[in-house]
Amino acid sequence: MSNLHKVQKGFSITEVLLVVAIVMTIAAIGIPSLLSSREAAGSIAITSDLRVMHSNQIIFRSTRGRYGNLNEMNEFSNKQFGKSIGTALQHKGWILAMSPTPTSTTLRFQYQTYAYKMKNGRVVSAYVITQDGIVHPVLSPITF
Repeated sequence: MSNLHKVQKGFSITEVLLVVAIVMTIAAIGIPSLLSSREAAGSIAITSDLRVMHSNQIIFRSTRGRYGNLNEMNEFSNKQFGKSIGTALQHKGWILAMSPTPTSTTLRFQYQTYAYKMKNGRVVSAYVITQDGIVHPVLSPITF
């Protein structure tokens, strides 16, 4: 009679393997979606930051008679655009750079700021904004 009423303690190996397989399948589906969502959010954030920088450029130009270089824009904006690295800025995993390197003369009329993200030594995403205030994705290779 005692053999008929065995109390099971724990899970069988088959049950554990089944649960592990289900969890791995869900992870295989979910993780790429999560990563692409993070990339999309980063792209939206940098385009928004470039638009804010453009608004600051308009204010800077109205008070100083020319657009500002990146370090001037960063100081003008209380360093909201990141850490200075020479003439470029590092901002939330993105590099902001002006190309070609602007002079005071060219900044009287125009500017061109690139935001690009690198992975394994390659540019994986890039945007550019000019004095027209429109953010464009960069599809061709960038040369600085």
